[in-house]
Amino acid sequence: MDFQPKSIGEQIDCLAQLTGAPGSFVDQVRELFTRKGISLEEDSTPYLRALEEAFIREESIRAGAGAARAALAEPVGRGYARQVERLRQAQSRRRARRQELPGRAMLVTRQQHEEIPLVPGPEQLQ
Repeated sequence: MDFQPKSIGEQIDCLAQLTGAPGSFVDQVRELFTRKGISLEEDSTPYLRALEEAFIREESIRAGAGAARAALAEPVGRGYARQVERLRQAQSRRRARRQELPGRAMLVTRQQHEEIPLVPGPEQLQ
């Protein structure tokens, strides 16, 4: 095995692979060094502990966020399923009511009586 010191760039690649860090994080770490004027070809030994800590911390945050998402997804999923079931029941009740009604809408009014004045005939008393 070869235990020669790795460059900063190689160490970043190695840690990224070990922790499964996303490319955006890897790019940020690389950019941090280049902005400070530190070449990625330099020996990583002076920065090894800080690099390892950064990648481990990122991995921990990502795992915690994943666990929080999973814990939140279950109750939200159950709540969504309940809402969908309530909606289906309401739609079913509406359909049942529509089937009970006749095809046309009926207008119900009070019954009216027409009283026609009676005029006595010629043989009746007037």
